[in-house]
Amino acid sequence: MSINTLKTNNFDSSPLVIIALDFGGSGTKGIYSLYESSEAYSLFMEPEVVSVTLESIKNYEQNLMGTTEPENRAWVFVNNEAKAVGYLAQSRYHANAGLVELKYERAVHKTLAAIWVIKEKLNLERKFRIALSVLLPPGEFENKAIFEQLVCASLSDYLVPCGKMQVECIIFNCLPEGAGIYLSHQKRVGEAIKQKVCAVAMIGFRNASVLIAHRGVVSRDGKTSDLGMVRMLEKVVAATAGQAVERLTGAVAISGSDVDTLPLMRLLRSTTTQGRSAELIKLVQAIKFARHEYATALTSWLSQLIPLDVEEILFCGGTADYLKKELNTCYRTTPCIFSGIAVPASIDSYSLGSRLADVYGAFLYFNEIVKRRLSRQIEVINSVRENS
Repeated sequence: MSINTLKTNNFDSSPLVIIALDFGGSGTKGIYSLYESSEAYSLFMEPEVVSVTLESIKNYEQNLMGTTEPENRAWVFVNNEAKAVGYLAQSRYHANAGLVELKYERAVHKTLAAIWVIKEKLNLERKFRIALSVLLPPGEFENKAIFEQLVCASLSDYLVPCGKMQVECIIFNCLPEGAGIYLSHQKRVGEAIKQKVCAVAMIGFRNASVLIAHRGVVSRDGKTSDLGMVRMLEKVVAATAGQAVERLTGAVAISGSDVDTLPLMRLLRSTTTQGRSAELIKLVQAIKFARHEYATALTSWLSQLIPLDVEEILFCGGTADYLKKELNTCYRTTPCIFSGIAVPASIDSYSLGSRLADVYGAFLYFNEIVKRRLSRQIEVINSVRENS
């Protein structure tokens, strides 16, 4: 979990923004702050990315009526290719979330778009510097070098709605998903963690990942599977009529372990009272059955990876919260901690709750590292100047 890149001699007058990004299947989540500020902010963008023509994007911009937040109209043009990102890709171009693709491939354009959104939110000029930390699944962690290369090569010259961006990445860091949770836990418990075997299970919308830390040292062979919540929702779709994963996600999550029917009412398609009643019964049955099957498959996979001598398990991700009852039952003899990070309400402006915990933990760790490294570098430069 070391800093991968640290460029020197970058103490110019352009602003420096510290950014942490998590490319979840349900959306891109981020935390960012100006280097000299103690105030941090959150970011959320829908997960869709799609190729479009520059002509189509220009037509969209010319005919735009009203105003909206930058995350709702993001697009990038880089390497002679235009991409709509987030809500724009979802709403205008009917893009998909790319759940079967490697995360880092789409994450390049998500990163470029997020940086533009952050620029807009902070009212910066188009030329500034960033320190960037990203979270990737343990199964894709080997792609961190190529991801860094692709992002950094694009930052200095790409087009966005406001024109050409000129961004310099002076520090790049890549962490495996779940690392933000573990690092925050490590700081909280202190030396005691060096005597424990700790597992971190990140269960999100697209993936499930496991990291194991033996007495404070995180193993490099973390595992990732496609057992995210989407697998459960696909079972519900297959057992019902007229449903889609995108429509189900929020309502099913809110309905909880007891499957409260109130959040499900807006999903019903029938126009008659009798038809809606029958549809609701079938939907509830499908959710309960799919949840049981999914929880069984997930806990079976986790049990193959979490060692018998584990002394505590850190569960994180929105799906872990959704399956809290089943996970606690499966590991009733092991202390289970869910998220363990309270994201301040002042930062969680998108009401993401525990879904923001991992990237928030990663940001706190990265922010400390960046400020410590750059402070030390400034001291060295000043010392050289004084002695010259």
